[in-house]
Amino acid sequence: MNGMYDSTLFQRIDAQCQPLLRYLHKLTGVRYAAVSEAGGIYELSPIHGERKHASQEQLADAEVWQKLV
Repeated sequence: MNGMYDSTLFQRIDAQCQPLLRYLHKLTGVRYAAVSEAGGIYELSPIHGERKHASQEQLADAEVWQKLV
């Protein structure tokens, strides 16, 4: 039964129940809404433009990203 919790579908559903995270890309000034996906990757959606993907390690780089409250 433990394998069920490791499934991609379960991880995606679980991620959708998490609070919305917001990040500022300091180099461009663009704000993104971050939604967790499977495998520790986040889908970053700006107000306008194309979506991006970033890992937790990339989002932790304080020179590039600022977590907004």
